[in-house]
Amino acid sequence: MMTVAVIGKNFGDEGKGLACASLSHNAGNSLIIKHNGGGQAGHTVEDESGRRFIHHQIGSGAQYGAATLLADTFMVDLYQLQKELNEFKEVYGFRPTVYAEKSTKITIIDDVLRNMFIESARGKNRHGSCGMGINECLNRHECGLSLTLEEVRDMTKDELLKTLRTFRSEYGQKNIDKIKEMFERNNPGMNAEYYDMLTDDGVLVSYVDYIKSGIEDVELVDASSDWLSGFDLIVFETGQGLLLDSDNKAYAPYLTPSKTGLYNIARFLEKRKMNLSEVIYVTRTYVTRHGNGPLPCEIKKEDLSGICNDLTNIDNEWQGSIRYAKHESLEAFNAQIKTDMESVKDFECMKNTSKSLLLTHLDETGEIVYYEDGDVKADILIDVLKDKYGFTEVYTSHSRFNTDIDKRKI
Repeated sequence: MMTVAVIGKNFGDEGKGLACASLSHNAGNSLIIKHNGGGQAGHTVEDESGRRFIHHQIGSGAQYGAATLLADTFMVDLYQLQKELNEFKEVYGFRPTVYAEKSTKITIIDDVLRNMFIESARGKNRHGSCGMGINECLNRHECGLSLTLEEVRDMTKDELLKTLRTFRSEYGQKNIDKIKEMFERNNPGMNAEYYDMLTDDGVLVSYVDYIKSGIEDVELVDASSDWLSGFDLIVFETGQGLLLDSDNKAYAPYLTPSKTGLYNIARFLEKRKMNLSEVIYVTRTYVTRHGNGPLPCEIKKEDLSGICNDLTNIDNEWQGSIRYAKHESLEAFNAQIKTDMESVKDFECMKNTSKSLLLTHLDETGEIVYYEDGDVKADILIDVLKDKYGFTEVYTSHSRFNTDIDKRKI
């Protein structure tokens, strides 16, 4: 059995879905493990037939028969998952298998509403949140108010409603009047609709029906090493990128509230006395950022020759427009990867892990990787990355299609 981690090197949007789908396409019985964040990820998979799907909670590779496991460090949005499964079936004609650990926690409707309310109340000073409630979900957990998939499955609707009402009174409506004041100050003339929904009991009543229906789409498992051994390939699909990791204080507060590197993966494998075969860090030949916050070496899109319109990261209320940049120096290019690898060096599961890189969007840049201090041809960069920085392999992608990755290597 092979175990592979796919991790974004930058601010997200690097091509992680493309990598996971390619791995699944070339394997037999595979499992995609979602281990960080929640439904805010948006990983695009497109094939030559024109079929295109943006994966949020379903593993990228499901269209090739890969099952999905939602680990207990993932935060499931059952309402959105149900919608995503229906949309997937419309495109591919079947519903993929979704497993989850019993202790995996859920994001509830009030997490989403509160997240949207706080972010919109910031006005021009938004943090660039996706509005999916991930940070509010974590904050609620820290208050001792958590709800697992197993509990959702086993509770009656009345028990669930009582629990959600308690969560709302003890956390969901915390400082709600102050948030409303800030919203009205920064958005004059606009109706505070999120305030209305956070004070409407009917929202919770309807939501109970949604999540009781949604839990039927998930098969709860123990995910032991014996259970995992039934798969030929296990791929850890990571959301966002290393520069958005919750511990990367250089970019605070414009971060995602989760571990975007190897940490969750190492803990998962160490617990089961399993090893990680390979970690693949993914980067475009340039850098993007969707949302507010610092972006070193930022440049106008039109000044990056050949860059196409991004069909996934379209302008939206929560993150605004996608932004573009060149990479920093070669040392900076490798620095975050080095930090990530060092953070798990004491884990036994990492002792024989090979380190690889996937360069995507080479077709857009004419096989050039854009750097602030001088652009580099991909073949030259590959040699440097292997010789100087210890990458076992550097994979390449030359189109938006997932099957176009060099099949000799992936």
